[in-house]
Amino acid sequence: VPVPALPAVPPRLDDGNCPRQQNWTEGQEGTLRCQARGNPTPRVECARDGQPFPAGIPRPVSRAHSGTYRCQATNPLGTDERSVIVWVHCEWGPGVSGICGSWGLGDVG
Repeated sequence: VPVPALPAVPPRLDDGNCPRQQNWTEGQEGTLRCQARGNPTPRVECARDGQPFPAGIPRPVSRAHSGTYRCQATNPLGTDERSVIVWVHCEWGPGVSGICGSWGLGDVG
């Protein structure tokens, strides 16, 4: 029985699969959440200040991770881009936290 081919769809980054603002907590694990929809499956690459920063990989968070990340999804039908702002919350003691800071808060896409 032949399987019907899925229609070709260009990449799409949206708020459901790549939120424009994400909150991490200093000293805990953080993951840049950014996936794309499309067919064929798009490749997603993210960077901060021109340095690659893989999405979907947990890593220990410090206040240096605050800022704007540029994510790009690509497949043979095109490209979609999005800026993602990461806010890092600092822990100053039991029950006390706040925003450490964020830089370069431009927004694209």
